[in-house]
Amino acid sequence: MPRIIFAILLMLMALIQTTILPMGHVIGLTPDLVLVCLLLWSATREPREGLVWAFASGLFLDLLTLSPLGSTALALLPVAIIGWLSRSRFFQSGLLFPLLMTMAATLAHGVALLLLAPLTGSHLNVIAGVRLALLGALLNAVLVPPFYLVVQLLDRWIGRNDTYARA
Repeated sequence: MPRIIFAILLMLMALIQTTILPMGHVIGLTPDLVLVCLLLWSATREPREGLVWAFASGLFLDLLTLSPLGSTALALLPVAIIGWLSRSRFFQSGLLFPLLMTMAATLAHGVALLLLAPLTGSHLNVIAGVRLALLGALLNAVLVPPFYLVVQLLDRWIGRNDTYARA
């Protein structure tokens, strides 16, 4: 049940990210809600689960934004890997480490998109792409506290349900 709730949450975040948030951007940036959710989820789950969620939500984002199919899905895979690499008690001990990991994941996502741009027929300015990735990393870090709370609650619920299922 919690995984279904997380799937609904990811779909809702993708819809908000692609439909509502672009109307209100001030400096040309919109927060990447899906990226933050994926990173926090991947940090608490198995690597395979994080990669599946990243690829599926990336495909969904590609369909919503009419981007080349698979480009966002591939660019979100490093986010799941960074989340998996940051799995530790240190990640769950406070908010500083998740904030830093969100910034690193946003930068990795931006670099992946820059590397995929020539393959998808896009032409991006590298300097502008790096600047946007840095600003996006700061913006995404602001989203960590509320999303961290939701993911931690879902993770505790899954852990409790998995324990009962094994008994």
